Amino acid sequence: MGRPISTEYTQAKKLLTAVLDPSGLGLAFELDGNRVFCHVDANDAFCGKAKVVPAGRIQGVVDDLAHATLAALKKRVGVTRESRIRFLKPVYAGDVFRADGTLFRDTGDLFVVQVRISNRKEQLCIEGEIEVFGLTADQVRRMTSDGMIPPDLKRFLP
Repeated sequence: MGRPISTEYTQAKKLLTAVLDPSGLGLAFELDGNRVFCHVDANDAFCGKAKVVPAGRIQGVVDDLAHATLAALKKRVGVTRESRIRFLKPVYAGDVFRADGTLFRDTGDLFVVQVRISNRKEQLCIEGEIEVFGLTADQVRRMTSDGMIPPDLKRFLP
């Protein structure tokens, strides 16, 4: 069983996008060893009238998971450089699925997070790699109007 991770890293999202939760999904992430995961209920509010989970919703989950994984495992925040997602099986509306993220590669400034999404039967439905540029304190200072780093964000920057 995992433990909930801190959401302080979302300050970086607010700095970049002006909102704390740009995907609007309100996902709760947990850390279990070297992986971060979340459970997502693909209910009507999540999928609308679709019979399968729309690709845009999957992208939102994958992106949020990549950033939560980086924050939990490396104590870093960043911006997405590239996402490669492979849809192996559909994830159906009305199902609860699980998304797992692990750090696949770390080159210091570029991180690759591997994401795997499984359905309720634990069948692998989606896999992908998300490349994230790690932000530095100097870059964050340039993004703020006063040149200061928000206190909650300091521990996520080298």
